[in-house]
Amino acid sequence: MVDEEQKCYLRLKLFSAQGIDRATLMNPNGEIRKYQALIWVRPMDEKYITRIASGLPNPSWDSACNLPLGIYEPFKYFLHVEVYRMCPKSDPGSSTGIALVGKTRIPLPKLGHKICGRFELVRPNDAPSSSSNSDSDLGCIPEGHIYLNMETKRYF
Repeated sequence: MVDEEQKCYLRLKLFSAQGIDRATLMNPNGEIRKYQALIWVRPMDEKYITRIASGLPNPSWDSACNLPLGIYEPFKYFLHVEVYRMCPKSDPGSSTGIALVGKTRIPLPKLGHKICGRFELVRPNDAPSSSSNSDSDLGCIPEGHIYLNMETKRYF
């Protein structure tokens, strides 16, 4: 049985993203772009999904959540953030109508500490690198930023 005093959570505030859609992908029809963020610490644990926010190319969520961590183990876990564009019918997007436009992985702060700031996002590269002939070597390229703050806290 886990001692209740050892259980911790991550307090997260997600503010906005900046520069997440390439200029070549801007919607020529003038439709407002819609974005949503998916956030988690461990893949099998609770995930947080933001509300859909509009913006071209800078959506704002001003959203907060608490993600349970269980027993906190410093330097073992990361905050994962993925930003998706919800594609309108006039935008080819993907087969699901959702396109990943940026993601990041940020080390969690020490227990009782806060991290605030602007964090770089990367997006999947659509074209193979010039040094590779393999379609599997697409990789990611930096594009855009996300603004957030997070703090690890102990349940009381």
